[in-house]
Amino acid sequence: MKLPYCPHASMSQSTLILECTEADLRKAGELIRGGELVVFPTETVYGLGANALDTKACRKIFQAKGRPTDNPLIVHLSSLDQIPRYTRNVPAMHLKLLERCMPGPITFVLPKAPAIPDIVTAGLPTVALRIPSLEEARKLISYAGVPIAAPSANLSGEPSPTTFEMAYHAMAGRVAAIVRGRMCDVGLESSVVRLEKNRLELLRPGYITVETLLKLGEEFGLEVVDMSQVPLEKPASPGTKYTHYKPKATVYLFSSLEDVLSPLLSIPPTTRILCTEQSGSKDMLDRILSMGIDTVVFKNITDYARQLFFQFHRADEEGISTILAYYPPPAGIGLALRNRLIKASGGRFV
Repeated sequence: MKLPYCPHASMSQSTLILECTEADLRKAGELIRGGELVVFPTETVYGLGANALDTKACRKIFQAKGRPTDNPLIVHLSSLDQIPRYTRNVPAMHLKLLERCMPGPITFVLPKAPAIPDIVTAGLPTVALRIPSLEEARKLISYAGVPIAAPSANLSGEPSPTTFEMAYHAMAGRVAAIVRGRMCDVGLESSVVRLEKNRLELLRPGYITVETLLKLGEEFGLEVVDMSQVPLEKPASPGTKYTHYKPKATVYLFSSLEDVLSPLLSIPPTTRILCTEQSGSKDMLDRILSMGIDTVVFKNITDYARQLFFQFHRADEEGISTILAYYPPPAGIGLALRNRLIKASGGRFV
């Protein structure tokens, strides 16, 4: 496959392209264990990985992304039995909750063990831990023999990569290797949850929804609190303080297709609409399509979430100047979509 042009390649270390084979995953693990950066696929987004126990290696993550160092990193593990090594004083009930939820697209913020360097946690006494559900990601972590600190493999503030091509465009020339995988199944970063003594606090919404967390809270006797809208002076979770997910195009939001009909009368030809089949009446959708407006229609909210960042990337590649994006109701994964869309648009509505 012909690789896309990478504007950062002149920066430039040689970047090895690896496949999701046993031999290549072992090679990627060796690179991480040796202090190098490796981009790898997960079920959520592509991650930019380094040895989480190596301060020097983790510092490379912040340099490659242009990421502020007060923004903590998520530490990826390959199995549940690793959790006690990198945490301390986790109650038995909380460990049972982790067993119920992991592996999966969810991150838990827990008291950290001394083995985790401060650069990973931004000096906080907690560490964000996750076990990916994608088998290839877990194999890579296992072959590395160390936990892997990995934020999304994009330049800070830009959309997270959900395809190999997006990851290559962002990170070729900045990392030792990129593992080529398929398009990510989820397409949004993990839900981030902080476990307190009797509370389960949602810090960043994702694929694991508030509704699911409420059921878990009832089962385990924990109060569930959505803190994803509460500004924190010192972020306890990635993706909660800084501007994120922004394409080059200007993004405006709308709650129904009926809201965009008037603006459509004067929009420039380099505008694209992102909507679902449920974004308005069928008559209104048919009317907009009949006008020849560049429109991407997703079957449902889950499909919209999976493709959002890819569509942002595609719009930038195709010279789209304005994106009108459907702002869904907050139910289910709609809450996570709203979170990403608000950050991408700066809160602009049509």
